[in-house]
Amino acid sequence: MEALRGPDGDAWTHQQTHASLARYLLEETHEVLEVIDDPAGHGPGALADELGDLLFQILFHARVGQEQEPAWDVDDVALAFVAKMERRNPHVFAERAEEALEDPSDVEQIIAQWHAVKAAERAAAGAREKGWLEGIPAALPALQRAAKAVHRARSAGRLAELLEAADGACGDEDAEDWGGDVGRALLDLVVAAESRDVDPESALRALLARTGSRLGPAARGGEDPEAGTGDRTAGATA
Repeated sequence: MEALRGPDGDAWTHQQTHASLARYLLEETHEVLEVIDDPAGHGPGALADELGDLLFQILFHARVGQEQEPAWDVDDVALAFVAKMERRNPHVFAERAEEALEDPSDVEQIIAQWHAVKAAERAAAGAREKGWLEGIPAALPALQRAAKAVHRARSAGRLAELLEAADGACGDEDAEDWGGDVGRALLDLVVAAESRDVDPESALRALLARTGSRLGPAARGGEDPEAGTGDRTAGATA
């Protein structure tokens, strides 16, 4: 990165900012997920290769950070990550780690501890309590956002409250217009998936990837009856 971003480096690299790089970070993330979802459809070194591309994006952002005020670099990224892991995993890193949990093999205790430490960090920083969806990126797919909200609600012992609010939304007069009953059914599936520690978005994405690999060429290349409708309409009105 020093060579690429340096005075004698690459002109395109010089022009990039955190904002301009965002699209590539997203693209590389999806390419990693594609290999994970359908490993049989890729070569044995595909995941390592795609993870390398994703790592490059992190290094790129860190290099851009060196030019900001205050400046930060990849060492700061690593130090922040290490500090967070040490704080939130006292059963591993604390001086008296053996006293952090009653049962270090109990995953539920580990998860509860993580959330407790995270809540303490927010309280120490003076942060107010988050809403159900606050802090969950709006750009995430809806199933994934729902899964995070359900996990947050269940961890706080307030899942029933979340579902009651969803029922209320489905009772609105216009619920039929936006498919309220379908959305509510999907939320129930998300709740069931979260209870099994399954990410519904990943499960559906993996199913589609594996289904696609089993379809013949004709099915994969078949014409979508709705494809191009918008283009034809646009051409007619141009």
